[in-house]
Amino acid sequence: MNDINIKYKLWLEKDGENILGKGGAQLLGIINETHDLGKAAKKMNCSYKYAWNLLQKIKQRYKESPVITFKGGEGGGGGVKLSDLGKYLLKIYNQFQEFIQDSLNNPELWQSYGFKIELKNVLDGKIEEIEMDENVCKLKVALKNNIPFCSIITSEAVEDLNLKSNKKVLLLIKATEIQIKKEDFNEN
Repeated sequence: MNDINIKYKLWLEKDGENILGKGGAQLLGIINETHDLGKAAKKMNCSYKYAWNLLQKIKQRYKESPVITFKGGEGGGGGVKLSDLGKYLLKIYNQFQEFIQDSLNNPELWQSYGFKIELKNVLDGKIEEIEMDENVCKLKVALKNNIPFCSIITSEAVEDLNLKSNKKVLLLIKATEIQIKKEDFNEN
């Protein structure tokens, strides 16, 4: 799948109504940084009115404003900041955006869904035995042709992955250091 790019659109809904998409999230993020709707609109390359209408659309659909506006003194200096709702919506949107992006960049996850990904250092195996204490776990895995393989992982990872004897697994070798032990054997 190296010649295919995955594209997606993410938006938040409430009661079947679109509340926040990419543009709205970008606007909230810039407002959170600048506290200035004019600067946010300029940075997004859109009109002030368009940016204001995005905020009003969220307010109309959610029945609460994502921003709090405040007036300045005689010389101006007013501004805008995110309300608790605005902070919440931006946080949720960014968390799911990051989750999706991490998922798209995770070849192990792709393989678990049956996609063939070209990876080096991936081995198919079946768990034969699990020796676990409170911190670490030693997995004994049989590779193809019953070649034995041992791996040390955290006990927490064993629980999170729900690893059990006779379960098929993919082993991804990501080693920065490998130790090799020479077996005693007769050299002829």
